[in-house]
Amino acid sequence: MYKRPGQPYGGQPQPGQPFGAQPQPGPSQPQPQAPQPTGDFSPFWFAVPVPRPLFAEDGSQSPIAELAPGTWYLAVEQRGANLVAQTQDGRRGVLQDTSGIQRG
Repeated sequence: MYKRPGQPYGGQPQPGQPFGAQPQPGPSQPQPQAPQPTGDFSPFWFAVPVPRPLFAEDGSQSPIAELAPGTWYLAVEQRGANLVAQTQDGRRGVLQDTSGIQRG
């Protein structure tokens, strides 16, 4: 194994640093904040704290299902503050009240 000057030999941690830790930038090395694209959404599992209505995707105000606490649902899309959720039976709808949801 070739040892470069200033590099720990064989992946050994530097003094005061846990093994495998990456050096953290100091105050003189600010990390630029990458802009977050608005369309960057990754599906995730979530649960609701109380029963919540799931509305049709077409914008109508008639519930198509009720999400129940203790059940995991898949968030497949975000529309502003709302989530498009998919139930276990494959139905999709809009969850308008996302307050207090638990991500899985």
